[in-house]
Amino acid sequence: MEERDLLLLESAITAIEEASSAVAREVERDRLTETALSRLSTVEAELRRSRLTLEKIVQEQAG
Repeated sequence: MEERDLLLLESAITAIEEASSAVAREVERDRLTETALSRLSTVEAELRRSRLTLEKIVQEQAG
């Protein structure tokens, strides 16, 4: 894998981390319905899984 590809994956990881932070901030505001909180929890879990998968790919390719 080329260095450019690794940089793109690292950028994607950063974007996922920013999205996860935004989700966490919305949850902390405590203005959402239970349904919205449930959906955001699902989104947060999917973002976390995606980040972990991308990090694993980067580690495998870099190492």
